[in-house]
Amino acid sequence: MATESSKWREFLQPLATALVAFLAAATFYMQRAGEEASSVEMASLRARIDAVERQGGKTASDIDNLRALMSDVRSDVSFIRGKLEGKK
Repeated sequence: MATESSKWREFLQPLATALVAFLAAATFYMQRAGEEASSVEMASLRARIDAVERQGGKTASDIDNLRALMSDVRSDVSFIRGKLEGKK
């Protein structure tokens, strides 16, 4: 029996070694593929964040312009109201 067991071990040892090497290579590949996918997703998110920040800056500029315009309109309305009240 000991010789039969040792024969089985001799037969299975290269298969077990090959299986371990295959699993290690597959794990390495999966980790690299995951890292690459994460890198692509991160680059996409950065691009979207940059676009949102640029749009936010443009919106803030538009709001400032609108405030200035509204201030001018208020001044004009006050001037017109003063002229109309002056005629009464």
